[in-house]
Amino acid sequence: MFKIGEFSKLSNTTVRTLDHYASLGLLEPETIDSKTNYRYYSASQLSRLNQIKLLQQTGLPLKTIKEIITTDDLDFLEQHYNLQEKKLEEDLDELLKKQRMISLLKQNVKEGKNMTQYNVVVKEIPERNVLSVRGVLAAYTLEGELWQKLQKGVTEVQAKMAQPPVNITLFHDVEYVEKDADVEVQTTVIGEYPEAKIAEFKTAPAFIMASVTFSGSFDQMPKVTQTIAEWLEANEYQIVGPMINIGHVSPGEDPNPENWVTESGFVVAKRTN
Repeated sequence: MFKIGEFSKLSNTTVRTLDHYASLGLLEPETIDSKTNYRYYSASQLSRLNQIKLLQQTGLPLKTIKEIITTDDLDFLEQHYNLQEKKLEEDLDELLKKQRMISLLKQNVKEGKNMTQYNVVVKEIPERNVLSVRGVLAAYTLEGELWQKLQKGVTEVQAKMAQPPVNITLFHDVEYVEKDADVEVQTTVIGEYPEAKIAEFKTAPAFIMASVTFSGSFDQMPKVTQTIAEWLEANEYQIVGPMINIGHVSPGEDPNPENWVTESGFVVAKRTN
């Protein structure tokens, strides 16, 4: 048996941390001397302590760690590990996004560019026949699922595509939402396909769009929308419809973000007051 100070040295763990583990019921002393109140730990407890430390390194909270090390339910363990793995993947995606943004900023500094220098244009998208798929997405990154379904719809009716293809994404929510986004994808077709079942055939109305065309990843989107907002304010236009992306070279066509070309903007009209 080892006094808490000795056990602290053997385990490379501070006495304060050992006290904290004990208060949570994670790792309590093997015995406490009733006369001196000295706390004693055994060598066998090093294994449990090492398990606690290992689980902490994965980012799991101590409450969850206590549940894990006190159960023999393998399904319970796998569930917690899967949840933590998913969280770590999400954290990694966010860190990589930040890293890409920093790289973009550094590159622009090196090249002497001002990231806000995007060119805003106003254009009319004419009335057109489209095949469309609309759905509620748990996350914006799932937009590809709508495009996959739309492709099946195109194949179903052997639709003749416009050349060059016109692929449009419309974000119908009246405000920004972090999840459950109302998103529609359209592709322009030649002819009519009322028999379509997987996708909806319709005649989409014309609209006026203020947009910026940019190349590269979507990490630039905050600067793109900032530029559009400043332009709308300066030119007395207002947003009257959804945000729209037109993919000229999309992720589905080329996995390399450096090659993407996107036209992004909003349905607008001149202010009347």
